[in-house]
Amino acid sequence: MNCAKQISIGGFRRRMNPGRAFTLIELLVVIAIIAILAALLLPVLSRAKDKAHQTRCLNNLKQLGMGMMMYIHDNEDAFPGLASRHNGYRPEDWIYWRTDTALYPPVEKSPIVAQIGSANRALFRCPTDRSDVDRLDQVTDDHGPYLYSYSFTGYGLDLNATWGLEGNNNFGMASVITGDIDHPKVSLFKLSTLRNPALKIMLAEEPGSTNPKDQPNPEHVVIQDGRWMPQAGDGLTIRHGGKGNVTFADGHVQTVDWRFGTNQVNSRADL
Repeated sequence: MNCAKQISIGGFRRRMNPGRAFTLIELLVVIAIIAILAALLLPVLSRAKDKAHQTRCLNNLKQLGMGMMMYIHDNEDAFPGLASRHNGYRPEDWIYWRTDTALYPPVEKSPIVAQIGSANRALFRCPTDRSDVDRLDQVTDDHGPYLYSYSFTGYGLDLNATWGLEGNNNFGMASVITGDIDHPKVSLFKLSTLRNPALKIMLAEEPGSTNPKDQPNPEHVVIQDGRWMPQAGDGLTIRHGGKGNVTFADGHVQTVDWRFGTNQVNSRADL
């Protein structure tokens, strides 16, 4: 018995076999076409995802820059503190980054975001900055790892060449607070003393790992605290297509080549 159906098309009868399947050649051709399309689309999708992450990172830095300007306005033109690992915790630090929240305030309470309604941990970290392995490996004290992507330019106080003692001249941009936490020695740095703010890096995006896609120079260090010191080995990341994001002291953000950060003219407040 012939089970094939007959249908009429334009007066002609055509026999169709509903049980007919793809041949092996046809199946291989379809798979090959799908593979070619995937090979063409995946890089495009990957680049689009990377671009979205870069845009989000720039937006983070833009909001942090706005928070910094609000802090400066509310504190008589003075920048907040360094947030340096070596200076210890200070209430004036621009970011509260230490991991032990039983002893230290959480990052959401950081001075420059206290007035921003959207303040959260993600605001301080680039979405492309995913690895904490090298951060954890370099911790040798009880402050914990620095789990964020951005740091604040802080050249600190000048040194007395003869005696090796800290001087009183703050090269900026961060204010420097030293001594006992109850009786601190405060060296403020004010925005009005900054030369060419539109050309000076205020917030820098540092490498979070030793991965060559993140770390451009093996002589640079993995980010370890909230202070950016170019002359001490701190560099910019290259995680955004070979470049890193920065906020300038006038509040605008930009993606720059990592070598831009090695020139002190682009970050030292007095140059």
